[in-house]
Amino acid sequence: FPYSEGQREITQPGVKVADLPAGELNHHWTKNLIASRDGLRLYVTTGSNSDHGENGIDKEERRAAVLEVKLADGQTRVFASGLRNPNGLGWEPQTGVLWTVVNERDELGNDLVPDYLTSVKEGAFYGWPYVYFGTYPDPTWLRRDPARVAQAARQARVPDLERSIVFQENA
Repeated sequence: FPYSEGQREITQPGVKVADLPAGELNHHWTKNLIASRDGLRLYVTTGSNSDHGENGIDKEERRAAVLEVKLADGQTRVFASGLRNPNGLGWEPQTGVLWTVVNERDELGNDLVPDYLTSVKEGAFYGWPYVYFGTYPDPTWLRRDPARVAQAARQARVPDLERSIVFQENA
């Protein structure tokens, strides 16, 4: 939508910039976006279409990723991948580095898998669905395809900051 600083309402029709992953199967359907510091590109989070790829890896195209969209022509590419469900994006003010928080794998117990905060490096792969937090094998994939898990562990970037919440029973 055309916008001028201080504008309080939309007065003109919007223009579609790019198609984002969606479809009939559309798990983690929410998307977050942020403009590049020079205003020429958008960065968009796209969560996975499953918990651990159980619906088929073909359903994960351009998902579990941060996409980069050129505003001039709508050309879209995967900026970083293997981020199961990235939520929120922000620029670190001094360095200009892009950051996101990632909701990781479910159903592996209260202490696993940890969600994390990480910088988003261009071209980086963060491991989902094969490994989590860099090198820890996903048990489903380890049983299904151990060679793929080993390869992912060699390629995955370890996130910058992890926070585990441990639930303890009351005595």
